[in-house]
Amino acid sequence: MDWLNFMSDYKNPSGTGFGMGSWTNARNNYSGNQIKVALQRQAQAGMNIGSGLRTKMQGYQGYAHADNPLGQFQGKYGNLGLTAYNEAKAAGWKPQDIYDEIQSGRSGMFMPEGSTAQYYKDIKAEDDAMWAERMADIPTAAELMAEMPTPKIRAGKDYATTGRSAQGMRIKKGTKFAEGGKRGTKGYFGRGAKFTGDSTPAMNIKGGGGGSGSQASNTLNTV
Repeated sequence: MDWLNFMSDYKNPSGTGFGMGSWTNARNNYSGNQIKVALQRQAQAGMNIGSGLRTKMQGYQGYAHADNPLGQFQGKYGNLGLTAYNEAKAAGWKPQDIYDEIQSGRSGMFMPEGSTAQYYKDIKAEDDAMWAERMADIPTAAELMAEMPTPKIRAGKDYATTGRSAQGMRIKKGTKFAEGGKRGTKGYFGRGAKFTGDSTPAMNIKGGGGGSGSQASNTLNTV
């Protein structure tokens, strides 16, 4: 028979099947589950499995066991290579689930370079698709501006007086602006306006040319 899988290297001396010696020699390089799956394939191909070896195999999980779900995809060399990895995906396994199951160690297999590289490509593709979907859900600046309510400003009310005329402002009676002056803002803020109050700021106002100074007491004349 042609080489079928890694257990073909551990046939009995007659080359017709496998005995306990085959198991012992293979265990130096493979797990019990890997060997059992490979021997199951050998038996399906017509190779003889000794009775003692069959008893030994009962303590391990083959390709149909629930605790070795990826065993059915085990490759010829005893691991989950690229071909086996793609077969698992085709059967409905997600890349991350495949990786996690291998990392659990239940099958005894590992993922060689080819399947590992493909796994990372698959995960990147999934991440790229996820981020593309999320970015598509983010509204653009134009969309945000379109959703913003139009500011409402009440007509007839001034919220700032910078640069505006004082005409029309009312001065409360009893303030420090003299009541005896002219009415209206010109009377209070224009020429001849007088400032009176309870506090008396002391200041000297010098007349023009004479050099003598007179102290303004409680009254400030703006001329």
